[in-house]
Amino acid sequence: MNRPKAEKISLANFLAWEQAQSERHEWIDGTVVPCAGVSFEHATISTNLNAIFRSAVNPGPCFVQPSDRQLVPRNSAGENLGSFYADLFVSCAPEDRTGPAAHFPKIVVEILSAHAGDEFTRKKDAYLGSAVLTEYIIVDSTRRYVVRYAWKEGRADRPRLVTAEYRRGPVPVPTLGLTISFDEIYDGTTVPAILHPISPDDIEDSAIVLD
Repeated sequence: MNRPKAEKISLANFLAWEQAQSERHEWIDGTVVPCAGVSFEHATISTNLNAIFRSAVNPGPCFVQPSDRQLVPRNSAGENLGSFYADLFVSCAPEDRTGPAAHFPKIVVEILSAHAGDEFTRKKDAYLGSAVLTEYIIVDSTRRYVVRYAWKEGRADRPRLVTAEYRRGPVPVPTLGLTISFDEIYDGTTVPAILHPISPDDIEDSAIVLD
């Protein structure tokens, strides 16, 4: 496959190039990343969450999309922040129902596999810059562990980015009025629990304030 040099391709050029490819790729900070296969546990968790989220949004204006739909999140200025294939995302924007890519996710879920690298940190920065995102959820497929990013009201109407870590669950998804147990997330897998949590508390709030 004739892949363009990762360090030199712009996001605009990548979006045009990727439409002509038989295999899927993501664009992360100028780097072209091939989409790798996933484990049984990863696929099962994705199936579980897809079913839970679809049940929560139907009927209604919002919809769930799996990993075969391209996601190109945009910031409040309308600028594209990257090109990804999230494990699933929820959008309530009518314009996201058409075209090759969605741009305005309300919720994004990524599932970590054993081979995951620092691309998830760089994806996080792009997702958290999305104009209408309310929740970004990372689910580990190698151990029972979930991280959730969301926003709470702050001083002078400035939202505060809050990080919550879960080692036993349940995981709240207030955007959809959901509370999901770990048994629901990891149903059908043999993913082990974390036996000795670093902290006795499941939730740890960050102090990051967004301008």
